[in-house]
Parts: sequence; C-alpha cells; structure tokens
Amino acid sequence: MLILPLIVSSIISALAQLDAQSSGKMGVRALIYYFGTTIIAAIVGIILVLSIRPGVRGEKSVVKGEAKPVEARTIDTILDLFR
Repeated sequence: MLILPLIVSSIISALAQLDAQSSGKMGVRALIYYFGTTIIAAIVGIILVLSIRPGVRGEKSVVKGEAKPVEARTIDTILDLFR
C-alpha cells in the first residue's frame, strides 16, 4: 500500500519529461512491464503459499471432549479494541 503510489508517481513524472510520441511508447512499455511483473509476483506468491503452507504445523492435534462455545457480546468486542 505504501510502494504503489511511489511507483505510479515516479512513472508519471518520468513520462511527463518526454515528448508526446516517445512518452506514449514508453508509457505502454512501462505499463506492460509493471503489470507483467505484478502478475508474475502474484503467481509466485500463490505457488509458495500452496507449497509451504504457512501456519500449518506437523500433525493436527485432536482435542478430546466438547468445549462450549463462548458467546461474545458486541460491547465486549468493542471494549477489547481499547484494552
């Protein structure tokens, strides 16, 4: 969320310094490059998440017995934000 405005603003400022014809060609190339690398990064990220499975540890533990679900009230949830 912080890097995207920096990248977009630097691309726009670089293209503003060029003439109209070369900035059109360069703008298309920059957008294709940016979207291409973004798609590749998303695909690599999905592949890594599916293969590494972060948050999953060895075996799943089996809990014996039944636990009663705790009913949370709305006011308790709001107050937990300020604790």
